[in-house]
Amino acid sequence: MLQIQLGPERPAEPGDSLGRSTIGWRPGMTEDEAWEAGRGIWKFNADRALAQDQVQIVNTEGLVLAVATITGITKHQGRYALEGELLRRDVRVGKPTTTPHRSRNSVAYF
Repeated sequence: MLQIQLGPERPAEPGDSLGRSTIGWRPGMTEDEAWEAGRGIWKFNADRALAQDQVQIVNTEGLVLAVATITGITKHQGRYALEGELLRRDVRVGKPTTTPHRSRNSVAYF
């Protein structure tokens, strides 16, 4: 399992290669919004990420915001974005993760 922890919502960099206007987490965001915010753009080990079946997007309190299968990655100037299929209404969404994110790094492997 790959886990990506989102910090507070903030404006995306101008020219964000995923076309996002904001990144990060905010209360009330939908699973689709959490997936778009969380799927990229990160510095991670591409082979290790591709070896995972799923990704959980969590907030800093450990609440699961979205779950997706990983189908690939795309490269964005030395960083990566996940490609995948969002598992809408997954039973883990809205609940505390069973794998707490203890790293200061936003990306963790379980």
